[in-house]
Amino acid sequence: MVQKIKKEYASIFSSIFDILRQLKTEYKKNMGKMQDIHFVAPNCLYRGVFDKESIIVDVGCGFDADFSVYMIKKYGLKSIGIDPTKKHEESLKKISRNTNGRFTHQSIAISSIDGNIYFNESKSNVSGSLLDNHRNIMNDPTERYEVKSVSMAQLPNFLHMRRIEYIKLDLEGAEFELIQNLKKENVSKYGQIFVEFHHHCTNYSRADADRCIQKMISFGFRQYAVDNRNVLFYKN
Repeated sequence: MVQKIKKEYASIFSSIFDILRQLKTEYKKNMGKMQDIHFVAPNCLYRGVFDKESIIVDVGCGFDADFSVYMIKKYGLKSIGIDPTKKHEESLKKISRNTNGRFTHQSIAISSIDGNIYFNESKSNVSGSLLDNHRNIMNDPTERYEVKSVSMAQLPNFLHMRRIEYIKLDLEGAEFELIQNLKKENVSKYGQIFVEFHHHCTNYSRADADRCIQKMISFGFRQYAVDNRNVLFYKN
């Protein structure tokens, strides 16, 4: 009987916690709107309004490039999807055709180095990783192969862009080393940098994410988040 009551109370408190967390998230989304910051499900943030002349960069776009597709439909802009995962290539080619070329795909990785690097593709999940200690790589059947890597410092030149107004970084754990090795001048050509931190599925911690956030702030960026994993860095 006591155990049953304990389970019922645990379930009630869990439900209350979930409701409070949802309310907090909705409050932060609404506060973001006051700063012209917009939320795109499931976890993306961007600031301001784009137009047909805008070009964004979607790193770790996955097989469906859902953020790119959303932004193309909303603003008519162009998006460059970056993802080295071989099994996503055909799907991304189809998206490019369906958007009349407004979406294009670069089969490269973004990391702290320029040159070739090994990528681990998960055979069971959408997301692979450059990291061997990523949860998907440790638990899933994988294929490991060499890919071209471009650093943040060299990416504008690689894409033939004088400035990158917006970049989304979904690097499945590689974001930590990337930011740890950044210098202020490496991000001088970026307006907004959205980062998904993956301390929940790698050997990195929340403290590591906090240090990365503080480093980006020291470069002159402001930060905004609606949870503890996804952060928009932007300049006024």
